[in-house]
Amino acid sequence: MQVIGIFVVCVVILDAIGVAVSSLVESYSPNASLLVFLGFYVVNFIIAWQVAVFLTEKFLVSDAQRKANEEHIDWVNSKFAGVRK
Repeated sequence: MQVIGIFVVCVVILDAIGVAVSSLVESYSPNASLLVFLGFYVVNFIIAWQVAVFLTEKFLVSDAQRKANEEHIDWVNSKFAGVRK
């Protein structure tokens, strides 16, 4: 649940940056500013999710949770080893 909160904060920050950049571009070309904003808007979600996952794993996941996750991944990999070949 924490990663979703961090994701929303990152999206808001990156949207503000997108609006600022597209406002600067609008002084040169009003048509291009829409394309710049839409480009920022689409890429924003990809970058925000990667940043949110990184920050969550780096600062909010304990060593016990990290170890449990690695054990779970190993267990899943052992169950599907034959299927993945």
